[in-house]
Amino acid sequence: MAVQNIILPIVYFLSRLRPIKEDLVIFADAHHNKCPVSMEGILNRIKSDNNFTVLEFYHDFNSAGSVKSLIYSIKFMKLYAKAEFVFICDNFLPVSACAKRKGTAVIQLWHACGAFKKFGYDTAGDIPKYYKGNVYKNYDLVTVSSEECIEHFSSAMRLDKSVFKALGVSRTDMYFNEDFIERSKERFYKENPNAEGKRIVLWAPTFRGNPANPYTEGSDASARLADELSKSGEWYFITKQHPHIKKSVIANTESDIPTEMLFAVADLLITDYSSVIYEYALFKKPILIFAPDLEQYKSQRGFYIDINSLPGEVIIDAESLTLETVEKAVSHFDESKMQCFIDRYMTACDGKSTDRIIDYIKEIKMKDKEDI
Repeated sequence: MAVQNIILPIVYFLSRLRPIKEDLVIFADAHHNKCPVSMEGILNRIKSDNNFTVLEFYHDFNSAGSVKSLIYSIKFMKLYAKAEFVFICDNFLPVSACAKRKGTAVIQLWHACGAFKKFGYDTAGDIPKYYKGNVYKNYDLVTVSSEECIEHFSSAMRLDKSVFKALGVSRTDMYFNEDFIERSKERFYKENPNAEGKRIVLWAPTFRGNPANPYTEGSDASARLADELSKSGEWYFITKQHPHIKKSVIANTESDIPTEMLFAVADLLITDYSSVIYEYALFKKPILIFAPDLEQYKSQRGFYIDINSLPGEVIIDAESLTLETVEKAVSHFDESKMQCFIDRYMTACDGKSTDRIIDYIKEIKMKDKEDI
């Protein structure tokens, strides 16, 4: 907190003595060492515009030492004080270290669609009690997947509803790109030749605990299901753990292929409380909700929506996660219920989200010039 509330603000205020550099755009993230997929679409569009100067700052705070993270943060603050736009896609504390100057717009391209499990200030544990100030301070725009999400995001981030715009989530544009779909299939079957001719089950759970000490729930049941599906000869089981889980608990089924590419080949998604439900819904394919710790999770974190309203059967008992359940989920798939889900929570994710976000940013830029 000393770094966040004293050192970084001092660096910022000294650096803001210089004027804002018009058209300076910063892309920053504290969870990856390269551009996260959630920002790639916007980054590529901004880079293609010769009117902008783009700087990228990516640094995984969880894997780097405190000294390197401090140096990174100081470098960011010096440029933050002069930037016209700053793009982030997750919690990024340096942006909220102090009041920013007029003329700099912070755009939060939030990495998740919908609003399922509670987050931010709506649940215990996400924001440390010792943190002073608002983690989400200084945001000028937060893009969300539909109007339905705005109230929940506003509550979780403690920001006025006017900050949130249902422009869509940029990363979802890829799901409407046929070239991306074909590349995903080619890569999957090249790396998994034994999956040819079989139906694919993707298990993609979220993590429990906190990012510093994460764990997965339901691993034993999923391992049993993987074995049962393998013996059937008709199914192929693949696992994709949350990025916070560094080592797979079912190593023989873990895939190195990005989750978004696995959506293209999966015939069935099995997940729990993960927001991948919303993205996968765009493919209009069956979903199973495996939630063996539902009551505990509900009491500890909580949800914005009723889990039983999701377009897929909810399984609580581990013994019920079987080949028969999988086959039933596929054969009894209700596409109309899935479409209703999309129409409510993913209305702005139609393959044109990036276009709308770019247009809105241009409006911000134009308004700033008019104010001057």
